Amino acid sequence: MENSDYLLTDKEKRSGFLGLYFGRMVMAISTGLLGVFLPIFLYTIFKGNMSLVMGYYAVATVVYLFLVAFGAQFLNRFGFRKALVLASLSAVVINTAYFFTTPENMWKLLPISILFLIIFRVLFWIPYHVDFAIFTNTGKRGGQVGLMLSTITLLGVVGPMVAGYIIEAWTMQALFFIAIIIYTLGAIPFATVPRTNEKFSWNYVRTWRELFSKKNRAVVWASIAMGTEETIGVIIWPIFIFLLLQGDYFKVGALSSFIVGVTVLLQYMFGHYLDHLEKIGKKHHLLKIGSILYALGWIVKIFVVTAFHVFVIGLYHKIAKVVTDTSYDAIFYELAADQGHYVDEFTVLSEMAVQIGRLIALGAVAVMVMFIGLNWTFVIGALASLALTSLSIVMKEEKRA
Repeated sequence: MENSDYLLTDKEKRSGFLGLYFGRMVMAISTGLLGVFLPIFLYTIFKGNMSLVMGYYAVATVVYLFLVAFGAQFLNRFGFRKALVLASLSAVVINTAYFFTTPENMWKLLPISILFLIIFRVLFWIPYHVDFAIFTNTGKRGGQVGLMLSTITLLGVVGPMVAGYIIEAWTMQALFFIAIIIYTLGAIPFATVPRTNEKFSWNYVRTWRELFSKKNRAVVWASIAMGTEETIGVIIWPIFIFLLLQGDYFKVGALSSFIVGVTVLLQYMFGHYLDHLEKIGKKHHLLKIGSILYALGWIVKIFVVTAFHVFVIGLYHKIAKVVTDTSYDAIFYELAADQGHYVDEFTVLSEMAVQIGRLIALGAVAVMVMFIGLNWTFVIGALASLALTSLSIVMKEEKRA
């Protein structure tokens, strides 16, 4: 049952959702341009040393993991709206550091990018997820999630292709310059998000105790799985494609754009379909089926050897991801909204678990690439995909209670 204590009018909820929506959309433009190529940039800066690439992401992840609870306490005083605005400006600093980074000065500038990446995560993800749970509506949440994800996906259709062309015609630095401008503009819609009265009430020790408590185990495991799988998909898969296509930036971008483009309409339609499922068991089954299909895609990706394989298997995998992600997010935000004034505590636990999942993936990849090919690390993504069903299990149990 959705909590009524938020005391927000329909107008405020609509204004909050639109502020989050347009702010995220502005960010999505930058993500569409940089998402595929940032791991490749780091791979080239580190001269193909995968351990250093994994180490870069691991440092940011482990520091953020131990700061999440402190960050939530800080946000009690600072406020979510100001945090979202400042997060956008932190992203400006991150991309400015990338813009000036070269192999000669990387040990001076990359630590700056890590510092502000941590600041961005502390200021952005908790306010974003908490506010999204508050400003979306029961009975419409699946459609709102679908709208958000499909628009992000839509903006990602042309982004990789355009980015590949820009890199080929100019340099990677041109992308970072564009990102600097975009993230600056992204602060504007976030400044319109209404204030909320959520307060993080746990202390630091209790937060860690709750993370390992039995009652939160299923949600925590699902979040760990999400963090693990996303790390393989966002970092390892782009580098694998880059190596497979022998460093052709435009082909990497074009393939990524074609794959994304085919799934845009499906993302939105599927979100609305979820809203018409009265029985939560059906959402449970959709997440389970999607997770199995998605895990199968990771296994098949191990054997990809041509650009045609990348397109066909990537398309299948993206469709399976639509089913998995939309079901997962709809269920997650329903659970978050059901926490009432513990929505921020619930979000903090999930965010901490996601970081643990990322560390598991980063550590496993760093070890595995010393003995086997990069493609075999996709097994990690497959196992993590199957583990996502733990969220649907706890949702099903709660609805039965």
